[in-house]
Amino acid sequence: MKKIFFLTLFTFTSCNSDLSIEEKFEVTYDLHIKENNEYNEILKENIKIKISKIKNTETSWKIKLCDSLSKEYFDYLTTIEKEVKEQGNEIFFNGDLYSQKGETYTKKTEKYRTEFEKLISSSNFIKRLNSVFSMKDVKYKGLYVHYLDYFFKGFPKIQSSAFINDKKRRVLEFENELISEIIIANK
Repeated sequence: MKKIFFLTLFTFTSCNSDLSIEEKFEVTYDLHIKENNEYNEILKENIKIKISKIKNTETSWKIKLCDSLSKEYFDYLTTIEKEVKEQGNEIFFNGDLYSQKGETYTKKTEKYRTEFEKLISSSNFIKRLNSVFSMKDVKYKGLYVHYLDYFFKGFPKIQSSAFINDKKRRVLEFENELISEIIIANK
């Protein structure tokens, strides 16, 4: 469904000859971000409903910790997304090195991943979490490239903010899934 959405969107933007390629990408990414934000609101509401129905005190601490970790990281990503959209991904770099914000982004992502992983019992779930939130260097054409360099350096503001926006969506998806697993396991 998502592929059809992007193909349709690309077709519509391609037909408009008044837009440059950069503007077409910006329109596409803006729509992607808007779609994610709408979906995120639905996920937040779903999570809120699940948490409100928790009666079992043995599981409530785990769910509250999961929710707390996710909210903290989600809020951080929201702040970073706004900064990247306004200032560009240069906020992550100081020349060829990571800036203070780049180091903080890496540390907060690692902290979220490792703390969230402690709440998970499924090895497949852990693999997926690590796949999305790992900050390890990325192997590209036989060379290892630093994570932030690979995903942010040299990309337009809108593309970088869309990447962060996708991370926010993943945070909520993982939280929603973990809460469901905890509830099912303790019935």
